[in-house]
Amino acid sequence: MAEPHVIGALRNKRAELAGMLRQLEQQLVQQRANLAHVDATMRLFDPDIRPKDIRPKQPRTRNAWFRPGECLRLIYDELREATQPVTTRELAERIMRVKAMPAADDRRRELVQKTLMWTARR
Repeated sequence: MAEPHVIGALRNKRAELAGMLRQLEQQLVQQRANLAHVDATMRLFDPDIRPKDIRPKQPRTRNAWFRPGECLRLIYDELREATQPVTTRELAERIMRVKAMPAADDRRRELVQKTLMWTARR
């Protein structure tokens, strides 16, 4: 027989997940209705428009460490002050110092380094 505290915890988790799923489904229904309204409004102004041909935008997640545009500005500032070529690791460590982030955490440094690389590529 299963342990009662395990079953109770699993029941609570299932109830939480089911509630989240129900809320997301309601949001999905609402967003589909909103999209239909926008499509209808566009057709009022241009009857020949084909809303299905409009590519959806992928929402970007906000970065926890940098405000919008701050990462690129910090990269430029650090590269401007550099007297010789800088590796992305060194750049990450310099920017972490500027932002007063603990540099001892290797995992965080790697994540900041990846953020800097993707920001520079964009």
